[in-house]
Amino acid sequence: MYIASQLLIATLTTTPASIGVPDLCDVVDRSTGAPKICQPHEEGAPIYDGNVCCSGTTCTPAPRSRCPSSSTLYYCGLGEQSPTGAVDCYFEVPNYCDVHMCPLEVAPLPWEAIICCQYDWCTEVTVYNAGFCYPEDLYFCVSLVSNPDGSVTCVDDE
Repeated sequence: MYIASQLLIATLTTTPASIGVPDLCDVVDRSTGAPKICQPHEEGAPIYDGNVCCSGTTCTPAPRSRCPSSSTLYYCGLGEQSPTGAVDCYFEVPNYCDVHMCPLEVAPLPWEAIICCQYDWCTEVTVYNAGFCYPEDLYFCVSLVSNPDGSVTCVDDE
């Protein structure tokens, strides 16, 4: 009975492409819990739903769910394949203004970006590095502006 219930749970929580294959976004930095290879993306990330072969931080589509001996097989739920053939896998982060109060939009012209906010201090994440920001501190900002002190502020774009 115990084994049958585990099989039922596994069947309900996995997709055919992921059965027995570890999820790439479950490979995390032990100190922060942030994914090491998956990149943060705004909610509504494209669905990839396939297996990938990863060597270091570079992933490519897995041919017939097998990888060369120099790479490891993983499942990628959210992501997209670039023109170079590499696959970028994602984990979604919430929109900052959906979670926090944002001031109304101001000049200069804002841009959209992933930000890391810790202790009321936000910075733009230009190159994702899982070792510096906890996953719960990552947000997507539709309208981001720079501050004189080097921090950034997410402003309300509506």
